Amino acid sequence: MRHHDRFISASEIGTWCYCKRAWHLQQLGYPSTLTQERMAGTRYHQTHFQNLRGARRQRAVARVVMLICLALIVWLGIAGSRSAQW
Repeated sequence: MRHHDRFISASEIGTWCYCKRAWHLQQLGYPSTLTQERMAGTRYHQTHFQNLRGARRQRAVARVVMLICLALIVWLGIAGSRSAQW
């Protein structure tokens, strides 16, 4: 894999910003001592992503329901005005 095609995670950027030596050691394959913290951060972000995805689904469903209600209101309004003419 070419160097510029490699995915850079936010965690990796954070490590580099905090301590360039720690980032360099990580690139050489030395294990980090913050394994539990990183796992907790990963779990948090996964949960947040799931919550965000659920909120987006709810918003999409709400929009569909609102469009259906609007269409019904318009249809009933048109049907009501036609029946009033007869």
